[in-house]
Amino acid sequence: MGVKIVNRGTVKCGKEVIIRPSVYLCCDPDARLTFGDNCEIGNHSTIFAHGEITFGNGVLTAPNVHIVDHNHEYEDPYTHIYKQGVRYNPGDRVIIGDGTWLGKNVVVVGNVSIGKNCVIAANSVVTKDIPITVLQQAYLLR
Repeated sequence: MGVKIVNRGTVKCGKEVIIRPSVYLCCDPDARLTFGDNCEIGNHSTIFAHGEITFGNGVLTAPNVHIVDHNHEYEDPYTHIYKQGVRYNPGDRVIIGDGTWLGKNVVVVGNVSIGKNCVIAANSVVTKDIPITVLQQAYLLR
């Protein structure tokens, strides 16, 4: 029930960061995962940085939140997805602004920025940028 950290890159934590039990953090070689001050990551969440993921100050996540800055390649319908590699462009990153709250079961995928003081409702899938101070309802955001 502990936290599992697979760090082959750089993980930085600000002051008073809380990472709840059963969280999985993975940082690939040359990747950066940064938590600002007073962040809290909810139970059973997964954060996987292939390039860069940054949490601003005071970011809260509910349980079961999943954040990745990349996706699987799926161009060839005749080849298994696991054999097609990862879709990631240098410079792609996820940035979550100060004071933002990600509700239960939120999924953030790809090169996206979520503004300051946003609330992303439970069960939302974020695949595009969200501007500052937005209450985003639960549906596919792309």
